Amino acid sequence: MEKAMLLGELIVRNRMGISAKISESLNGSYKQFLKENKFDEEKMMYRRSELIEMIGHALIAFDADAVWEELNSWALNTGQTAVDHGLAIDELLNMNKIYRKEIWFFIQENMDKPLMKIETVLRINEIIDSLLDQTAYIYSSTFVEYHKKTIRLAKDTMLEVSTPVVSLSDEIAILPLVGDLDTNRAKILMQTALERCGELGNSELIVDVSGVPILDTMVANEFFILAKSLKLIGVQPVFTWLRPEIAHAVVSLGIDFKEIKILGSLKQALALRV
Repeated sequence: MEKAMLLGELIVRNRMGISAKISESLNGSYKQFLKENKFDEEKMMYRRSELIEMIGHALIAFDADAVWEELNSWALNTGQTAVDHGLAIDELLNMNKIYRKEIWFFIQENMDKPLMKIETVLRINEIIDSLLDQTAYIYSSTFVEYHKKTIRLAKDTMLEVSTPVVSLSDEIAILPLVGDLDTNRAKILMQTALERCGELGNSELIVDVSGVPILDTMVANEFFILAKSLKLIGVQPVFTWLRPEIAHAVVSLGIDFKEIKILGSLKQALALRV
């Protein structure tokens, strides 16, 4: 333990030198990324030295937990910065290999090899590995969460585009629905329809469901909520082409559409307004 503590103190004192060695070991694409994003190299060296210092303090304590919380915060901030600037995850993870190589090179140069017990060396290796593996895990989690968020936003945008409210006149607008409807899409449909009707100032919205192959009870309930919400903002809802199976779903749910206009087809709805 005493030998590990001495090595930890050496690492802390020489953290900037080790960081400089890491800078020298960076590959061309990573250096280009730093240049394109106008990162200050001196600040980057200091930033790297913070991780090296944490590893040194962990060796002094002979326990990775001594810096665990601080390390998680550092890795999260680093991962988020990488995501924000478009750095590829493989480039960031490759940095861990460089940290590991340069730190172990420094240890080998400074360790008292004849007096260092194998148990101590194994424990030092365990501490360093656990800390660097944790930074890699945080990096990966940050990228995964970012891509999940990106996919969610893209999906929501696509759903909004797929539920267009089209104005036919100053009073009448139409919402033609095509494709499968799940609860999530139905909720976005309701929000989009309400917002769009508020913008258009129309007094009637024709919701044409002729292009919807299946409608379950949950989605039927969302239609009912949409109809009630439209009436609250002064818009009369009209549903067209409620096929028998859709009507059955509505009835089985116990939804009362008595106060809502239901017509056989979009053609019929438009003909009544000519």
